[in-house]
Amino acid sequence: MSTIEYLQQLEAFAQIMMGSPDQVSNADRTKAEEMFLNFQRTKNPFNLCQELMQITKNSIVLYHVGACLKNGVIREWSTNEPEKFAALFNELFDYINNNQLDHFVIEEFMLVAAIIFKRLALHELNKSESSISSTIINSLFQLVKSSSTNIIIRINSCCSLIQILLETCTLHSNSDHGISWYSHFIIKKLLEKNYLKEIFKTTIEALFEQKKVNLNSTGNDKLLWIKFNSKLLRICEIIFTWNFNFILHNLSSYTFISSHYAKFCDKIENNLFDPPVEWINLIIEANVVTFFFEIYVEFRKIDSNLLHSALYCLTQLSTMTLHRQISSVRAKFTSDLMLNTIKMCNAIIETLSLQEVVFISNLYFSICNLLRIQSTIKYCDPSLVKNFLDLLFKFTSKILMESAKLKMENNIEDFEKCNQSLDYLSNSIMIITLIAECFYQDPEEEQSFKFVPKKEYVAWSDALFLDYVRAHLSQPEGFLPQISFENDDEIQEFEEDDNSYYREQIAAMSTLAHMNLLQSVNLLTQLFIMKLQQFEACIRSESEKKQIEWTRLSEDIHWILMISNYVFHAHSDNEIPLTIVKLTQKSNVQVTQTALMNGDFTQNDIDPVVRYFIVLFKFIELEKQLLENNMRQWVSPQVSYSLACFIGRFMNTYLAPFEYDIDETSLTLNACFGVDSANIKILIQFFLNHLETKFLKMSSETKLMECSSDGLKLFTKFNDRIKLLRECESLQRLLQRFPCDPQFLNLSSSVRRKMYHVFMLVFDWKAVIDPLIKLYQTFCANLGSDQTEKIQENFIVIADFVHGVINAVNPALFQSVWNEFILPFFNDLAKVLKIVQKNSNCVQAILELLFHVSVCLSSYFSEKDSQIFYDNAVLILHEYALFTKGTFTMDANRLEEVQAEFIWIFKFLNDFSTQDIFQLFIAPSVILYNSKDESVDKVLLTSLSILMPLMNDQLLENEILCTSYFKLLEYVSQDAKRFEAFPIRFFESYLNCVEYALKANNINKDVKTIAFRILMELGIQTFDSEKPSEEMLKFLQPFFQLIIQFIFCELVRSTDLILRDAVGLALYALICCFKRDYEQIIRQVMSFVGDKPTENNICDALFQIVKSNGYDCHLNAARVAFKKQFSDFVNNLHVMLS
Repeated sequence: MSTIEYLQQLEAFAQIMMGSPDQVSNADRTKAEEMFLNFQRTKNPFNLCQELMQITKNSIVLYHVGACLKNGVIREWSTNEPEKFAALFNELFDYINNNQLDHFVIEEFMLVAAIIFKRLALHELNKSESSISSTIINSLFQLVKSSSTNIIIRINSCCSLIQILLETCTLHSNSDHGISWYSHFIIKKLLEKNYLKEIFKTTIEALFEQKKVNLNSTGNDKLLWIKFNSKLLRICEIIFTWNFNFILHNLSSYTFISSHYAKFCDKIENNLFDPPVEWINLIIEANVVTFFFEIYVEFRKIDSNLLHSALYCLTQLSTMTLHRQISSVRAKFTSDLMLNTIKMCNAIIETLSLQEVVFISNLYFSICNLLRIQSTIKYCDPSLVKNFLDLLFKFTSKILMESAKLKMENNIEDFEKCNQSLDYLSNSIMIITLIAECFYQDPEEEQSFKFVPKKEYVAWSDALFLDYVRAHLSQPEGFLPQISFENDDEIQEFEEDDNSYYREQIAAMSTLAHMNLLQSVNLLTQLFIMKLQQFEACIRSESEKKQIEWTRLSEDIHWILMISNYVFHAHSDNEIPLTIVKLTQKSNVQVTQTALMNGDFTQNDIDPVVRYFIVLFKFIELEKQLLENNMRQWVSPQVSYSLACFIGRFMNTYLAPFEYDIDETSLTLNACFGVDSANIKILIQFFLNHLETKFLKMSSETKLMECSSDGLKLFTKFNDRIKLLRECESLQRLLQRFPCDPQFLNLSSSVRRKMYHVFMLVFDWKAVIDPLIKLYQTFCANLGSDQTEKIQENFIVIADFVHGVINAVNPALFQSVWNEFILPFFNDLAKVLKIVQKNSNCVQAILELLFHVSVCLSSYFSEKDSQIFYDNAVLILHEYALFTKGTFTMDANRLEEVQAEFIWIFKFLNDFSTQDIFQLFIAPSVILYNSKDESVDKVLLTSLSILMPLMNDQLLENEILCTSYFKLLEYVSQDAKRFEAFPIRFFESYLNCVEYALKANNINKDVKTIAFRILMELGIQTFDSEKPSEEMLKFLQPFFQLIIQFIFCELVRSTDLILRDAVGLALYALICCFKRDYEQIIRQVMSFVGDKPTENNICDALFQIVKSNGYDCHLNAARVAFKKQFSDFVNNLHVMLS
């Protein structure tokens, strides 16, 4: 077939590839794809491709010509002279300069050129004379710099440099085209050493020249100018995200481990610009920072894409790491950033887009991080720092106003951008505030923080904190107009969790509040009082707009509670912030205590912190009254959730606090909330009354109930609190009502478990267990009835109670609770499972209990208890298998249920399998393989024989289930005695599972690693046996093929060293088992390579490693040595295959 005819075929298939789905069938499209794939595999394609390039203009064909050339260069490099490929580089460059091509075609041709350059550089590495690669890249430098050169050629030169950088920087998974990683890193370091800085200088020079161009022209000239500058900025982007791996800075120190560390790091685009010292000096001395600010300001007037590229370069440059530099260098770079940021913002702040605001906010964050590093702030000009911080606070305030405006307009997309900016800015302010606090607290250091007097910084903090609070409140106190709440239903539901969404911002703003805590607390208290009074008036009003008003006030209270939560509580839940302690030391204890007892926040001389808490208690009482009076519609779940979060933290921080060693204490707080205070029992009763009411009236709000019960559970940490709870009537009432009151049945499982955990800690065990025994007896009496749904519901409730009891059992309680209640309940589980088997929630509850009994109670078991537990576990699994057997196809819901059930089973069995390890530490004198271990193994093997036939592809799609299953199989493989009881068909199924793991595409690498470790264990056991059975060898031999294919298809592309070690050790163990025949077996398997010399080279290299280490795979030293050499062998496979 002539070239013209062949081209006509290609162009016809290209039309098919570009055709729309309604015009081209899938079969035709697949045929076209196969045609192009076959074309790319053409051997010695250079002449054909060069002919096609001259006679076709079809972009699709030209793209595949580039792909064909790429494959040809990689495949046939060793059979041709380097000069031929250098000529091809020049031809490709000339071709793109002389033809109008689509950008994707140019990129593919330049990728071919980059691969040629990389291999030329590797070929010429040790040559002293002038090299072709050096000539090529130097010519590209000249073309980019030369203002007299045609701009299209300069653009294409940039494209070539971009592809060379991308091919070398390893940000792409394919950037190691056809060469080993060792060779790849040599070229990378060569480029860094000889060319990268020159590329950067060339790019900066070209940008500087372009900045001076008078762009009055329009049309094509302007488009070309924009394109050229975008390419220059793209080069800068790549350099500013370059991974300078210092571990490989000196190639003579290259090791296997260091190369893999660098390989792992190079796969990740760097978030920081971390160059060597000489680069830092160049950037600072050449004033590159100022230049990029100027570029950004100029380019933003011309093109939005240039704007974003310049801004990205600027923000990435600002992340340059300076912690290894002296203080003057850090101060110079940071000062340059601050000075230019001030100039820029003053010039363009009114015209900034929100996209720019995000980048500039990130820039502020980078500068603040630089100021923090080794106290760089001390060495900067005080007036410059002050001006920068003044701008930071004003800029943040401006963005807050914009955020409020966007929220009012319901502009979600722009609001998200604004919020992202506020995250950066609030973190920046928190950094600066923490620095300032350190200086202000130390009288000797305070003078060093001379750029902002404390009084002025406090004024900034007050103003910004006030703005932040007002930005989230409605008018007139806040910035949000009332009209913005008319269609707001969010307050009615948990559409999003503001508490986590705004966590970073509120935490940062709370540090500002602590700069002038008294004013901040008074502000929050006044707002809370005002909103509480308005809320009460709203509930009583008959206005037509009552609903809108209620929504507005609920949103306001929600935000006051969220912000207050961070102001009044430290990051550690159990410690009162020191600033709070100091503030309350100045108050009148007697007046404050009286006001608290009377619930009167209007008195003078009340401690400001306690005044806020009195208002809070008023709101809690109001919520309780609304619920008790069946006015549930006026209680917002979102507000109630924020209130529950606050109550939980308040109880764990202020109420009966743990008496730890601290420098300062507050008599006021101790008098009001301490263990011995007159109010403490009343307050605990108050909170539990409120909790009981919420349980009764808001049980459907699962998240709220879980938060409330979690707060109570955390409160029981200390014995003093438990003693106080023991006397609490509300908790006693809850204990009595939980097992029998139908109103509590709607509470979630998590709540029931947490509450019974609390009951067990607080009350006598019999008071907790006896009602449960009666409840369980009633349940057993109804088991035979036809009320299946009722039985299932009741069982879930009882199982939750038992779960809570189990979690709270300690050694002193175990024997009584186990014999009285848990053991009889556990003995009946198999019978219950038979009845509730159609309800997956019940089934999961039983299997979860199995797991938790194993985790929480097995360490307390006697030998008799253990045997009972083992027998019941096997009975439960037998029963489970009976109704699950034959379920090979399932709908999505049922599949999800069965996967969840199996996960609990494998959690139990895996925990169960490790109990002998704990026994070793408890009683090391006991022989490890005792009767208990035999029972454990029996349970595990029996369980596996039950479960293995149930496993299928659908179940193993769940990664957690799959990993747990294969961990269990690995445990079984670790002792040869466990296989003695295996029937041959069972053992065959076991190996089929291992084979499945190695073959299946949906199995993750962690599971494949486990499968290879299983093979290693089996190989070592077979090798150690005096006379391996022929059947065992017959089973193991096919795994040679799987391992070899895995090495070539997956391992050579994998960066996972753990997986590589597992593959190597599995192969070594099999080789030792077949030490007479392994060479013949492997050569037969290797025939798929299709190239006899390559096949021989690979086999000889592998066999040499085996012979140098011997055939003693049971020796650890031999395995370690083989593992190291096998890794080197895999590294060199790239070279051997090419």
